[in-house]
Order: sequence, then structure tokens, then C-alpha cells
Amino acid sequence: MRFVYSLNLLATLVLSSCNNPAQQNQPNVYYDVLSFVKGQIRALSAQKPLVSKAVRINEERNQQTTRDVNWSRELELFTQTDINKPALRNSYRIARPDSLTYQYTLKTTEERLTVRSLTVRLDSLTRQPRQIEAVLQTKNPLYSSERHLLLESGLVKGPQWRIQRYKLSGYQQLPFFDKNEFSVEGQLQ
Repeated sequence: MRFVYSLNLLATLVLSSCNNPAQQNQPNVYYDVLSFVKGQIRALSAQKPLVSKAVRINEERNQQTTRDVNWSRELELFTQTDINKPALRNSYRIARPDSLTYQYTLKTTEERLTVRSLTVRLDSLTRQPRQIEAVLQTKNPLYSSERHLLLESGLVKGPQWRIQRYKLSGYQQLPFFDKNEFSVEGQLQ
């Protein structure tokens, strides 16, 4: 009986520590890119704008214009630039070259993290992200990759703020194989 009581107490402590409200209510240290990108994914999924998309993998090129885009998948790398996790609160140097620009650079003590740098430039009137740039890098004994991300936004059709262009480029490489270079560029119409 004592064992069951101890086990219940331990389970209650573990479960209650997982939902620490003080940790969930802490303000963001860095600009909230994730909320912006998720909002854009919802809006673009509903609007289905026409997109001119160019894809290059090594020397192979493909271009198409379509409305059929899975925006969650298309902008997934941009959601991975979220550095507002509690564990990352002290992982980046913060620079503010001007009142409209946020620059975050990974500290040298944090080499294991994927997001190496993130820059957010705001529009002077709307205070919405006008440009988001990021560099993501992964290196381990089995795999290495580097991705450069660029997302540009602006006003379209009145007061609506929307992504206008995005670009992903970089490489992936496995040991003993050639480097695969890629780029994806989308222009919304």
C-alpha cells in the first residue's frame, strides 16, 4: 500500500511539473516569428493565392504556377526558426541596429542549436515583419545541412499584410556522397 501511495505521489509531482504556469506565462525574449508565420499559413490556406514557384535541386530545375500549395509544409522551415522556447532564453545575442530591426545571433557556447541567426525587419507604418532572414545549420557525424531562409511581406489589396515572396536555399550532405544543393523560390500574385 505504501508503494502505491508513493507511486501516486511521484506521478502527481511529475505531471504537475510538466504544466508549470509560471513558465508558460513568461514574455517572449525574441521577436515572435512563429505566431506571424502560423497566421500567414492560416490566411494563405484560406485565400489560395496564385504562386509562381521555381525549384532547383543540383542542376535540375522546375517551374510552375499554382494555387494548390500546402502552406504548412511550404513554410515549415520558417516555423523552425522559433527561438522563443524557454530553454533558449539566453542562447542568442540580441542586436538592435535601429528601431525596426531585430538581430539574433547564436552565442558560441550554443553550437548544438540549429538556428544560427535570425533577422526581423519591421515595416515602419504597420510594425509587421517586412523581411525575415534566417540561417539554419545542422552538423553531426551522419548528416550536415545549411539552409538560408528569406521571407518578404507587404500590403496587398488594401490593409491586408501578406507574404509576397519567400526563398529557401542551401545544401544537404551525407558522408561519402556528393553535396545536394537546392533552392525554392515562391512569388505570390
